[in-house]
Amino acid sequence: MDEMLLLAIILAAVVLANILARYFTKIPLPFFLIFLGVLLAGLPVYKSFHLDPSTFALAVIAPMLFNEAQNSSRLWIGRSITNILSLAVGLVLVSVLVVGAGLHMVYTVLPISLAFALLAIVTPTDASAVNSIFESNPIAEEQAGILQHESLFNDAAGIVVFDMSLAAFISGTFSMELAVGMFLWEFLGGLLFGSLIGVLIVSVRLFLIRYNDDTPLIMVLIQLLTPFLVYLLAEKLALSGILAVVAAGLAQGSEREKLRLTSSRMQLITSNVWEIISGMLSGTVFVLLGLSLPEVITAMQQSPNPNFGVYKLIGIGVLLYLAKGIIRLFWSRYLIKRRVKTSHEWRDSLVMAFSGANGTITFSLAFSMPEVIHGQPFEFRGPMIFLAAVVIFISLIMPTIFVPLLLPSQDNNQPRYRWVRRMLQAAISDLVKEKEHPEEAQIVIDSLQQQLVLDGTPNLKLRRRLMSESHQVELRAVQKLHDDGKITDDELFYYGKFLQLNNFSADEKIWKNVLLRIRFSLHIGTLYKDMNRAQDAFLTAPVILEEVYWREQFKKHGEDILPIEQVGFDAVMAFLKTKDVESGVESNMVKRFYRTRHRRIHGKDVNADIVYQMFMRAFHSEYELIQEALSTGKINSSLAEKLQQRISIDEMTYLQNTEIFSD
Repeated sequence: MDEMLLLAIILAAVVLANILARYFTKIPLPFFLIFLGVLLAGLPVYKSFHLDPSTFALAVIAPMLFNEAQNSSRLWIGRSITNILSLAVGLVLVSVLVVGAGLHMVYTVLPISLAFALLAIVTPTDASAVNSIFESNPIAEEQAGILQHESLFNDAAGIVVFDMSLAAFISGTFSMELAVGMFLWEFLGGLLFGSLIGVLIVSVRLFLIRYNDDTPLIMVLIQLLTPFLVYLLAEKLALSGILAVVAAGLAQGSEREKLRLTSSRMQLITSNVWEIISGMLSGTVFVLLGLSLPEVITAMQQSPNPNFGVYKLIGIGVLLYLAKGIIRLFWSRYLIKRRVKTSHEWRDSLVMAFSGANGTITFSLAFSMPEVIHGQPFEFRGPMIFLAAVVIFISLIMPTIFVPLLLPSQDNNQPRYRWVRRMLQAAISDLVKEKEHPEEAQIVIDSLQQQLVLDGTPNLKLRRRLMSESHQVELRAVQKLHDDGKITDDELFYYGKFLQLNNFSADEKIWKNVLLRIRFSLHIGTLYKDMNRAQDAFLTAPVILEEVYWREQFKKHGEDILPIEQVGFDAVMAFLKTKDVESGVESNMVKRFYRTRHRRIHGKDVNADIVYQMFMRAFHSEYELIQEALSTGKINSSLAEKLQQRISIDEMTYLQNTEIFSD
């Protein structure tokens, strides 16, 4: 039970960090995760927390690398295989040997085998760690492809070197022949074994698809189990479990090319599941680092060894980052072949050097170090984790500062979102012309305007003010009807009650919703002496029930609420039209509320088939806009693909929720 509580708290921290990162975009997400981890370290429940390294490698590293591998482009790997291997294997080995040997000379207390192990930890890069920077300052497509696939293969190379170095330290001996043999056995054997198992699992999945047994439960579970199965089997054979997982992931990625559109729904479900799992795992790693740092720092401060001082280790961490960064800079400049020649090769090389940020895998390897060796506590574990943390912090801060300075600034309005708005506005403009089925067209228009609201991040305070002003406008319009002798005192009084209740439920707060449900269910139960009707009233949304309720109440008094509501509705719409320029997003939200109320209280039935046709017409208008923009060169194929992906998701969302638009 305690373990489940710990996991729940960690996942809650991951959620909170992701929310904070959306509002403070200048700060990389890992910093929020680490900070929250440090805060959690103060909780009593975490004082006895210890993470088993072998479990960590199986539960975190294996699925994360599997997901990276299956999402890799085989086209890019084939096109840039020389550069990828140069960075992923050559650069890793040179950095480990050169910087590791230099570290041992400067920091003699650290055995050379552990110096190599530490460099194997901090050398693998994590391209996703600086993705937020590249969103506003995009790098060249070639660079982005190399970085993505380098981070996949150098993870594997770093892990193999780390295992070899740690084994040499534990055994106390090192044989070059044995090391080369172990490297080839683990590296090549792991790749071959993982490829075979991956192909076998892909064949099983294709067999299930062929015989229509490809339900989401079966297919997703098979894919989720694959990295754990491959890792455990490879480790049993003394092969590199991580490399086997990478190879199996690449084989899994090839399945998508074979399936093409045969199982598009399954691919969409799978990608969404893996996106969530990958985000949880990577977030958990950074939170765990924050959790461990206070304990590591305290242990080092209490250690009698003066070589484990915090400030000394910070200085060594800075030197490590600079040394491996310089090697990466010159490697990128002189040993990377570029298909497209540019006049700013040094700038591109600097971008590649700064983009070598460390992240999840570095943390994972640091945590995977054993706590006990030969029955004694491993005294270097804390300092090595701390050094890895220092390097990672610096590697995240440096690109945040310098990459925007190196790359040309981009439009802060983000073209993708501008074109999303144009798509939605094109669809709305087309549907406004609909004269034969205006009610159905208006339902679709309201839905599209709601998307504009979501993309525009509405000011809720302004929305509440507009709702209050609209309420007063309607009250004045109805009062004028009374002053002109068009409605009675009784109608004015009860319509005022209707508006009061309507305004109370407008913000859709949960406590108001529950209160109204109780009120309506008690009233209906008392009125009709029927428990079933009272239950139905409680289960019906108040915004739907209150309008039906008041229409019936007016009818019982021989009065008609509809003409009064029509006058109020027209007055509010005229008022909100004057607010479109200064507060368009919030105005659309209020308009949608009043239009929905107007349609429901008038009891106007809509034809679900016509609503479906209107949605298809809207999607077609959006597609046409993209096609025209692409053919005239206003957007590139990459942006067109993202926009089309959004339309496809909107279509699927509508098809899965058709009943919402026809109530």
